[in-house]
Amino acid sequence: MSFADIARAFEDGAAGTDQFKAFYKGAFKLMKDDGANAALYFTVGIAAQAYVHRYEDQAVEPAFAERAKATLVDFNRRLLAALSQDAAQRLLAASRVAFDYEWGVSEF
Repeated sequence: MSFADIARAFEDGAAGTDQFKAFYKGAFKLMKDDGANAALYFTVGIAAQAYVHRYEDQAVEPAFAERAKATLVDFNRRLLAALSQDAAQRLLAASRVAFDYEWGVSEF
């Protein structure tokens, strides 16, 4: 499976922890399969994993889950666009997503 495939499956799926879990497992598998882009996959994979660890055993409001999903979808779209660029641009995109996640996302 490609990153485009797992990102599309995540975007098309429900906003529950099972979808976040499937996404991060796919992203972490891609780290092994496509090591040159591991930083991109790790960045969004760890965000999805954090969501699962924090909310897996809790009921969350649907609107909250949708906002979290929308955040990850945005990150995925940015990284998908970067995959067609050179290594320096891919690293920059991963860095920007990591920065935005660390400093802009407090929910997960």
